[in-house]
Amino acid sequence: MKLPGNFPLKRILFAVALSLLVHALLLWQWPKFEFQENIELPPLQVKLEPLPKQPPKPQKRKHKAKPAVPPQPAIAPVIAASEPLITEPAASAVADTTAGTTTEETSAHPMLPKHAQLTFAVQYGSGTFKVGEVMHRLDITDGHYTLRSASQTTGLVSLFKHYSLKQTSSGLVTQQGLRPDNYTEEKEDSSRKQTNTTRYDWVAHKAFYSNGKSSKLRDQAQDLLSLPYHLSQQPLNVVSIPVALSYNNSVNQYYIAVGDEVTLHTAMGELRAIPLSKVHGANEEGLIMWLALEYRLLPVKILYLDKSGEVTANMVITDIRVSDE
Repeated sequence: MKLPGNFPLKRILFAVALSLLVHALLLWQWPKFEFQENIELPPLQVKLEPLPKQPPKPQKRKHKAKPAVPPQPAIAPVIAASEPLITEPAASAVADTTAGTTTEETSAHPMLPKHAQLTFAVQYGSGTFKVGEVMHRLDITDGHYTLRSASQTTGLVSLFKHYSLKQTSSGLVTQQGLRPDNYTEEKEDSSRKQTNTTRYDWVAHKAFYSNGKSSKLRDQAQDLLSLPYHLSQQPLNVVSIPVALSYNNSVNQYYIAVGDEVTLHTAMGELRAIPLSKVHGANEEGLIMWLALEYRLLPVKILYLDKSGEVTANMVITDIRVSDE
């Protein structure tokens, strides 16, 4: 079959080639977020239920000069082991609390599920261009937790650049949240493979790294993978949450600012969430996490920012599966 004489074939081929080249150059600069080709996590035998009906929204917190009784965001109820995989939460209400943190407030938060599998779509920068997929797997047995993260590229991205990143965090589940004992990070690209480990010695109050270095271990110290799950077990009726973060062979103290409830538009529908932002100074990387009120405060969006404040990666939830069996 002959093409019409005025058919701009060469122009179309040139435009396609140029588009692929531009995407390749952009993705070659992909910062601080890496992928692997195959997700290798243990299968989770659970049933996926529809998104629960939205409970009535509580009134927004009003900012006063000196509030005597700070309000607390509504928290979805704990799902008992005998209940279905994901149940419809009862109507939520805003609870009045006194100043300070109490044991009752901490225990009122939803417990982490014994098993959870979260799937995120990864978007390049602050746009909607999907470049990959990340899966988190949480398993809790006899008071010990194991968190695994695995990633894979999708679409055109996998044709131009290969990265591999596996993360594993394990430790104890305490009344104060998660207490990691070990963290492993495996990175691989086309040129080399690198494994970094961190061992937390809570008796000696030291964090030991695979490169031979060590640093003082602060209370409530977390790794990058355990951080959002640990924060889900903290009271959220406060302005900020102190937390120590183990990163780049050091442990540093930070504060996590607690924002007002927002509505996220996701592949699972509209989700009510509480934003938590890492308070950082100039020339420091940023991190913002959103915890879902209807899903036991599990993370449903994570945003990474570079030292200049530009978004480097945007993870948005596409699927949640939980089980207490």
